[in-house]
Order: sequence, then C-alpha cells, then structure tokens
Amino acid sequence: MKLGKEFDCVEMKAEIQERLLREVAELGDEEAQRRRAERLSREPILGSFLRAKMGSGKGSAEQTPAA
Repeated sequence: MKLGKEFDCVEMKAEIQERLLREVAELGDEEAQRRRAERLSREPILGSFLRAKMGSGKGSAEQTPAA
C-alpha cells in the first residue's frame, strides 16, 4: 500500500505561479517586480548570493556603459 505524498513539487509550482500572477494583476508589472526583488534580497541564502554578484559588477546597472 502506497502512502500519499508529503511534498508535491508540481502542486507547489502551480501555487507559486498563481500567487505571482495574482500579484502582477493587483500591483502591475513594475511594482510586482520591485517587491520580488525586495523579497529575494531578504532571503538568507539567495540575498547574500545576489548582493555578492551585484557588488562584483555582474549585472549591475552601475557598471553598464551609457549609450
């Protein structure tokens, strides 16, 4: 007899996608993107990784030459 799954990655992905789409519909693209960036910067692991990458100039707008 097979027990039910404790974790379903497909279900989790669908829930996250639905939440993000609802956020864009409520706030608009720019505000939703800004809030996602804020949430990522506060993440303990991803936040420090992104700060290190942005500080090194990779993907930083400050390092991009003007047109």
